[in-house]
Amino acid sequence: MKQILAVSVLTLATLVAQAQQPMQMPQPPEVQAGEQMPYFLEAINFAADVPGKSRVDILYRIDTQFFVAVRNTNPDIPYPFVRRGEVLVELFDEKDISKAREIRRIEIGEMNPERVPDLKRWYEGVAALTVDPGEYRVVFEVDDLESTRKRLDNRRKITAKAFDRTTTETSSLLFIFPPEPQHPDVITPINFGGEMLFGKGAAMFVQLQSPNLTSDPVRVEYSIATQRFLFQDPTTVVSDTLPAVQVVRSPSPTRLPETPTSYTLAGQPAAPTVQAVVVSLNAEKLPLRPFTLQMKITQGKVEFSLKREFKMVWPDMPQSLRDIDFALEALRHITRPEELDSLKTGSQSTRLTHLEEFWRAKDTTPQTEYNEVMVEYYRRVDYAMREFSSIRGDDGYKTDRGRIYILYGPPTRTERMLDPQAGYQEIWTYDKHGKKFVFIDQSKNGNYILVATQNL
Repeated sequence: MKQILAVSVLTLATLVAQAQQPMQMPQPPEVQAGEQMPYFLEAINFAADVPGKSRVDILYRIDTQFFVAVRNTNPDIPYPFVRRGEVLVELFDEKDISKAREIRRIEIGEMNPERVPDLKRWYEGVAALTVDPGEYRVVFEVDDLESTRKRLDNRRKITAKAFDRTTTETSSLLFIFPPEPQHPDVITPINFGGEMLFGKGAAMFVQLQSPNLTSDPVRVEYSIATQRFLFQDPTTVVSDTLPAVQVVRSPSPTRLPETPTSYTLAGQPAAPTVQAVVVSLNAEKLPLRPFTLQMKITQGKVEFSLKREFKMVWPDMPQSLRDIDFALEALRHITRPEELDSLKTGSQSTRLTHLEEFWRAKDTTPQTEYNEVMVEYYRRVDYAMREFSSIRGDDGYKTDRGRIYILYGPPTRTERMLDPQAGYQEIWTYDKHGKKFVFIDQSKNGNYILVATQNL
């Protein structure tokens, strides 16, 4: 077992060093945003360019698998398959009267209509609606035009503020990806329902309005603390004081037509009573927890206070990580039995802590919460469950083929043959590790047993 443990850790560290996508720990059920619906939705209030009006932008992200793929007959779409749908966004006032709406037709070309495990494709969009200041109910409906499937969300509310340039006010706080240095005037919303994306960098965009704004530097103080979770008291994870941040003198975001959700901040100078700031946040250090952001923005004698609750979300989290107990059980290949028993003891909060500490000790990038070694391990566990499980259930990670796949990853090549005497046989060769594994299914029922391990 000690030899297996040493080989597994070395193998994972070697293979995962090449991992590119950052994103860790199992999400508690209340943190799994977007699990029940095939979309993420966010309502943002900005100052409008039209005097006396307010602007509401509805940002959405839809899983394209919601739409049924059919053969494409439209020559203008260069794909053999297409997914067709329709999105309705509508704002109703307090008297339940429709005040603004947008309907968008969706056509998504596909080369292959089959679902690809562990890979999501998204359709993103923004509906920008100009309305009078007031309280509104947001209605969002997404329909699949090839079936009767539809989803309706009508419980969300938003306040369209009166940006009359005589009061001190802020727009909604919008989480964005860090602006690229070569395009500092372009901001791209994270667009996962107002939450932050686990393992990714993030920034914040907010408009400021006050008749007392000047050209003085803007100072920002902020802290991000965990919310009370599983009987754990809140703790401050990130805090910073920024004596000067990027100030945008032309703060009205304008949609870029060539991108799904990006905005440009370039244009004519805005009125001196309205400015905006872009603040970088150390989001890479945030674990999968609910958080409270508190921020104070100061310019001269003008002060703005902001408070925002949010969660870290990980939409493509390995399935085997979504349940703490299963994630612990899946460590059977790289732990001794007594160590695994110890990890599995205690309350849910304690077991989660055990899991985090176990993988933190193997993290090759401890400066971030994303753990490449852990992610690669559970991606392999997911594959083993899909490919090697029996009819009895998700036991593929316990099988001999599952164990070897988890420890060594995909083989360089696989040979399959049928021996009338011995049954089905598979030979997995790993050139990089100089090993060959021979599996035999003597009963021909899919239960492959490891019968030989050879050095090349």
